[in-house]
This record gives sequence, C-alpha cells and structure tokens, in this order.
Amino acid sequence: MSELDTEAYQIHFIPFASDNPDKRPVANTGIAYVTKHLHAALLELQQPAVPRLVWIDQLCIDQANLQERNEQVSIMADIYRRAERTVVWLGETMMLDDDRKAIVNATERMNFRPIEREWSELRDQDIIKNLIGFKAEGESSELGQRRRQVLADALNRPWFTRAWVFQEVVVAKTGIVLYGSLEMDMDIFINLLDGVCELDLQDVGAAKSMMHSSKGYRPMFAIREARYASRNGISSASKGRFLSTLWQAMGNVDATNPRDKVYAFLAFSDLEAESQISPSYELPIRSVYADATLKSIRSLRSLDALELALKDRDLSTDLPSWVPDFSRPLPSLPFMTHNVSGSNFRASRKIPYPNLTRPGQDKHALAVQGHIISTISSICPVSFPTFDPSQTLHELLKLDEMASWAMMCPHPKKKFPHDHILRTLLAEGAAADDTSNNEDYDSTIALQVYQDGPTLLEACRAGHVPAPNHASDTPSVRALKVQYRYYSWMKRVSEIVVRKRVFVTEDGDLGLAYEAIREGDQVAVLLGSRTPTVLRKVEDDGQWRFVAQCYLNGWMRGEVHEGRREWTEERAESFVLS
Repeated sequence: MSELDTEAYQIHFIPFASDNPDKRPVANTGIAYVTKHLHAALLELQQPAVPRLVWIDQLCIDQANLQERNEQVSIMADIYRRAERTVVWLGETMMLDDDRKAIVNATERMNFRPIEREWSELRDQDIIKNLIGFKAEGESSELGQRRRQVLADALNRPWFTRAWVFQEVVVAKTGIVLYGSLEMDMDIFINLLDGVCELDLQDVGAAKSMMHSSKGYRPMFAIREARYASRNGISSASKGRFLSTLWQAMGNVDATNPRDKVYAFLAFSDLEAESQISPSYELPIRSVYADATLKSIRSLRSLDALELALKDRDLSTDLPSWVPDFSRPLPSLPFMTHNVSGSNFRASRKIPYPNLTRPGQDKHALAVQGHIISTISSICPVSFPTFDPSQTLHELLKLDEMASWAMMCPHPKKKFPHDHILRTLLAEGAAADDTSNNEDYDSTIALQVYQDGPTLLEACRAGHVPAPNHASDTPSVRALKVQYRYYSWMKRVSEIVVRKRVFVTEDGDLGLAYEAIREGDQVAVLLGSRTPTVLRKVEDDGQWRFVAQCYLNGWMRGEVHEGRREWTEERAESFVLS
C-alpha cells in the first residue's frame, strides 16, 4: 500500500500473538496462513453478506521484504488516521454473560465525556464502586472481585504492551474494542479501565491491586493521555512530544524488532522537516538510536534527549554514552518527567544547543559546548533502591540519615541544613505530574510538613484526613487537610530518588544524580541543557562520556554565584561525547 485510497476502509487491529507457529488457513482468491488469534478474530468479525475493505497488519505488509516495510512504516500513521474505524480484538475470554451485561450497563449510565481528561469528570464514581464491589463484604465482594479479575485479564492481554498499539490507537478517528462477546467504544473502554484502576488502588492498595500489577497498567495511562492530547490539539504546540513519547514507551511496551521502539512512534514526531526520521530496517540498532537522538537534539536545539541516556552503573553498553537505549526501561526517573521539555529548570539560561558539526569522522560522537563548574568530591552511601508507596515519607527519604552523613563530611565553604537536603532529595518536585510544580516548591513548607508527618498520619488514622473539606471543619482540621495534601504530593514526587545518590562537589554544592556517578566526575553546564550534566573524562583519547544529568542545588536556573568563575556563552569550552 504505497498510497492511500479515498475509499472508506476499516482497520482490524489484531496484533501478532505469542502463538504464531499455530497457523490456520483463510481463503479468498488464494490461501493465506494466519495465527489462530487472527483466525478467531476474523470469525468473530466476518459479515458474509457485507463486503469490507480492511487493513490487517499481518496480511497487508510483507514482513520479509525490508524495502516494503520501510515504505509502509513511513505511512502507517496516515493509514490509521484516515480509517473510518479501528477495531481492536483482545481475544476470547471466559467472562460470564452476567458480568458482561453489568459492565455494559455501568458504562451506559456513566456521564462519559471523551474530551475531558480528569478522572472525576469522566464517570460517576458510585457506578464503578458498585460494579467492582468497592469496600464491599460477603457476596458483593466476591462478585466485585470477579469483575475486577475480568478487567485485569483484559489489561494483561499482549495488545496493551505492543509498541505499534500506541501510534495506531492514538491517531484513530474512532474505535471499538472486542473482548470476547463484549463490544465497546474504545475511549469508553479505556476510561472504564482507568476508573477501575484508580478505585481498586484506593480499595486494596498498590501491593494487592490486580489492576495495578497488570502488564497493561502503565501503557493504558499513556495511551489515554496521548489520545487526549491528540484529540484536543495539544500535540501541535508541544515541543519535545516525540522525546516524551519515547520515554513513556521505554520499559512499558514491547517490540520484536528493537528498531520499532523508535519507528512505531514517528506519528508523534515534532522534529523539523530536515530532521525527520525515515525508517530503515537495514541499519544497525546503534545507528537507528543514535540518528534519532541526534536529530532530536538538532531539531529542538536542546540536550533534553540526554535525560533518557541513563545506563547501568558500569556504563557498559554498545551504544555511545549520550544515546538512550530505547529498548530498555530507564533505571531511574529523569528530572523532567511526563513531558521531557516541560520542566522549568533552565541551568543553561535558555541558551540553545549550538548545532555543532560532528567531530572528525566519528559519526557516533556528539560535540557540545559548556563549562565545568565543579568536581564531585563525596557521594553519600545512603541508597534508594526502590519506591514503595506504602512507606511513610520518613522511610522513603531517610532525611535523618542524610543529615548525619552531611555532618560527617563538613565542607569549609558551606553547611547543609535539613531544608537544603530535602529540597535536593525531592529535586524541587521534578517528578510531579504537573511540571510547573518545581517553580512553586517551598523549602520551608516542605520541611515543616516532613517534620509533621507522624502527626498527619495519626490524623489520617483518626479519620480527619484525607476526607473532603466540610463546612463544619475547625481551623485546625482545615490546616491538617492542607498539610496532608502537601504530604501526599511530597510522597508522590519522592520517587525521583530511586537509584540516585546525593553528592557534594569540591565547591560545596549539594546535588542528586543517578547512582553511576563516581568521585572525580566533573559537573558541567552544557548549552542547551536544562539541568547540569555529570561528565567523565576518557583518558586515552581526550573525549568525554556522558554519565547523567543532575539536580544541583542553587544551579537550576542559571544563578550567578559570588566568588565563583562566571560563565558566558562566548567563553564556552568544547567537549566531544563518545
């Protein structure tokens, strides 16, 4: 299919299943062998008396022909965007007919408005609570658990974790989901899952939630957010959307061919015309990832892409240090989550990346400019291996241990008060869903709320919080509720510390960076980077390796420091990253 017909067609989106060796024949003018998963879908979808023009990936693209794959992948978004309808087949299910009717009845009674995004505005909570037996006991609880299991099974279907799903569903005009005998509008189905996920978490907690532990939990949220943005025109105005989409996909979706961890998201490319990426399955994976990263850097004139280039501790990888491994999940949250370009940090004072030419003949090297501002002299031994939302804020951040370490490594130029340590641990709220929050971070309030944590938790156990505000609330209860909301926000954003370490520089700067850092690494401000960058000198060839971007207290907004060498764009040093 090299060009698009104007005749209306439907897309039957039936992903490659894990049962590929078990083929079934289907016939029209000839015989084609398809997976039993696709065979079952065709039997369900066929209308013998009504001919249909359809697109089915398995049959319409010759996967063995690289040239055809390159051509078809480049127009895949248009194929799905111009289809009259996208049909998603999740497969057969053992769902009881009573449960199917209950689910359909619940969605028909919900006040669903697909142009909205906030969960509370999308559906009636009481309807979903009744459907899943929220806080119920006895027979109602067993019935609700069975329905939760049905929907959790849907989220565990391979469809949700296929890389190509993201593009094909987000750009679709309309769609329906077929899950056994259940047929439902795609937006309603995704938002039903969203509502059940949230209430299931409230009911039993993350550790016991079937929905939260499902493979499709995170991809479902990413699909919903991207579809909302696409339908409301947000995408066209959002620079960095391509990078943000690639970040959401890292670790959340699967692809048989690692190149598709880039190519499957080209529909979201916001790169300039001369930087557009053309699919080429003949290229090595190293070249595909390096090309996508370099074109993102040049098009956006920003080093935001480095935020995704975190590697394991020993930095051992076939990829250049500055190139993200899009095939693997990030080992730690970046400092610019949700929307990679949305942070209010501006360490390089909004000076753009200067689009330097490649150094020499090394096509996998990156030329950058900036200034070394200090050297890492001490790294805190306190580690944060995982994030457990059931823990208290004190257990998550270990502020007392951090303060004890700070006292043991006194610096002649600076002291490290608790509020500075807490500010650094939270990176000013960089992991917040709303990336503007780090602009309003208040160190005094944060420290007070942290210290009042035990009191707030006791008030929670007594039932005073987190109940909604009420006219009869006393001033003290209202103050508790405000504090508890801030406490809850601090817990959420504390995930930023996972697999990171606090460090101190020779000049007394307090910082937070991915655990791959070492004493002696250099901290630099690079032109085009919103955050400071940790670099490591490669002794044998004079080049540098990218280690991580970091939070550096007092350096996140281009501040001038008395007694420190002032840096300017004109006097920037040059570095080659290998």
